[in-house]
Amino acid sequence: MLKALMDEVKKVYDVARAEADGRLVELNAELGVKTIEVRLPGYDGPVAQVTLSEPKAGFVVEEAGFLAYCKAEHPTEVQATVPEPVESVRPAFRKALLGRLRIEEDGTVVDGATGRILDFVEVAQPGRQSTTLTFKKGGREEVAAAYRDGRLALPELLALPAAPQE
Repeated sequence: MLKALMDEVKKVYDVARAEADGRLVELNAELGVKTIEVRLPGYDGPVAQVTLSEPKAGFVVEEAGFLAYCKAEHPTEVQATVPEPVESVRPAFRKALLGRLRIEEDGTVVDGATGRILDFVEVAQPGRQSTTLTFKKGGREEVAAAYRDGRLALPELLALPAAPQE
């Protein structure tokens, strides 16, 4: 029974979340708003905040080209695993190199430390903006208290559709 209710609540949550996310994206476009506070009736401070992320471009690495570059330019960063000898770039070096990549104005990807063009790396388009809900200290507890003392009514909050009448 609880599973059925949880599924219904999730549907309502997903719709409400999409609507709220869309509104924050609109506020950001119109006014530059990136964070909003979440407040409850009868409580002085915010219980949470919703923050809009700023998606960043990522990188797509062509692995064979990356390995060839490292073998030629950084041979001590290439390791072979056993029992079958398989060459790979040490994970720590991979992370360090990818962390210092820079995108030039023309879209070329370069090693930020050396300025060398890395033709085995392409820029991946950034994803969509998304939001993160972060509860303030004691915020979750205050939401539960607001429900228990009647400041939040689940039927109105969830607006679950009524059962069809026969």
